[in-house]
Parts: sequence; structure tokens; C-alpha cells
Amino acid sequence: MILYFSGTGNSKAVAQMLAGILGETARPIQPSMRGGKVEIPSADPHLIWVFPIYSWGVPPYVLDVMRSVDLDGIKPSTPHHAVVTCGDDCGLADRMWRKAMQSRGWLPGSMMSVQMPNNYVSMKGFDVDSQAVEAEKLNAYPKCVADIARMIEESDRTGNYLTDIVRGSFAWIKTKVIYPWFVRNAMNPAKFSVSESCIACGKCARWCPLGNITMQGTDSKVKPCWGKDCAGCLGCYHICPTHAIDFAKATRNKGQYINPLSR
Repeated sequence: MILYFSGTGNSKAVAQMLAGILGETARPIQPSMRGGKVEIPSADPHLIWVFPIYSWGVPPYVLDVMRSVDLDGIKPSTPHHAVVTCGDDCGLADRMWRKAMQSRGWLPGSMMSVQMPNNYVSMKGFDVDSQAVEAEKLNAYPKCVADIARMIEESDRTGNYLTDIVRGSFAWIKTKVIYPWFVRNAMNPAKFSVSESCIACGKCARWCPLGNITMQGTDSKVKPCWGKDCAGCLGCYHICPTHAIDFAKATRNKGQYINPLSR
């Protein structure tokens, strides 16, 4: 089985492609899984977690699920693999993931990364990729996913688990310093705002993977409102057809990106 979390569709596209190659089922990581139960078929040779890298770390929402979900049917000998999507690099996210696995008594298997188009726009100096770079990454990732599928099958056969990620430079600083800052300061849903260009189409509410956005108001004054259960994925910002949504001042005048297979 494959469990995936996706904000702009990159990880969803990878999870579904991986499921097709391996002949498995891909399920989104849902809020009900926090403290809830997920049945894992006993015949499954592994469990694969697919998720994006957030500021060189594991998304806090995904960590919450990993730390609290009851995986019914999982065996101590069943390896857990991770396939992560990143715009550029991963820092020490692999260590964070392995620590979460070990804290549950689960067997951490292989972790591999897939470079996908950037959607990281909530910090100064970061924006989406140029059209040329986006096209290059979209053309390259299917082969990468196919290679990863083969590596997962090989590691299941041999028990030799590997870490094959783009770690990048200054990994310790990125994961140990910038990631905690990001979680504290760049994931507060109260910082979202919507401009007068909003057409109340409701796409942001329908897109939100946690169901955290509701359309409120009357007549022509209906606007999106954010609750407190926010994953910080910025899917609402990227899916808005009129670019009416911003996260504080960090996203102003920046680009938008949604994986073309997820539109």
C-alpha cells in the first residue's frame, strides 16, 4: 500500500505512478488517520509513504499521522519506505523520517527523492520554477519513479535498505535551524488573506487536502475562510484562478504551480 500527502499534486502524481508500476493501491493521508486506524493487507510486502519536503523536513501534518495512526495488520518485519518530492534538495529529512518510524517500532526501509517543480513560495527569495525548468523536471520524473520502483523491489528482496536523496549543501542548518523557524512562522493559517479579485469559485475549499477552508458570507461577499487545521501546503494559493490568495506578504507577485496531472 502507498499512503501519500500532496498539496499541489506532485506527490500525488508520483504516488499514483508508483502504484501503477507496482500494482498497488495509493491512498491519500487523511485527517481522520490522526489517531485513527488504517487497515494494511497482511500480504503487502511493504508500506510506502509519499510526501513533499517542507523546508528541508517532513511536513508536520505527515509526522502527526505517522506518530498516531494505528496501522492494523502491519508486521514488525514489514519495511516502510519513503519516496519524497522536492524542488531542489531534502536536507536531513531522511533522519527525521527514520526517527519517526523507529519511535513507532516500525522498520524504516529505503528513502528516495524525486525532484519536481518548485511550489515553495512562502519564504523570501523562493518562487516557482521557470517554465523551462518546470518542463525539464516534469519530463524527467517518470523515469526516476520507475527506477525507484525497481530499487524498492530490490531492497525488499535483499533487505538492503538505502538512502538515495538529494541532500544538498548546508543540510544541518536547513533542517535543524530553518525548518523549526518555518514551522513556527510560515504555517499559521491566520496569515492567509484574500483580495477583491476573489470570484468565490470555491476551488480553494475543494482543493484543500485537510478540508480546512470553508466559503462563508452572503450574496457577492462570499469569501474563503481558513480554520486552524492547516498543513501549510499552499494548495489554496496555487489553485486560485484569479491569484486572489496570499500568505502574509511572502507570496505577493510570485508564481503559481499545480501539477498538470492533478488539475
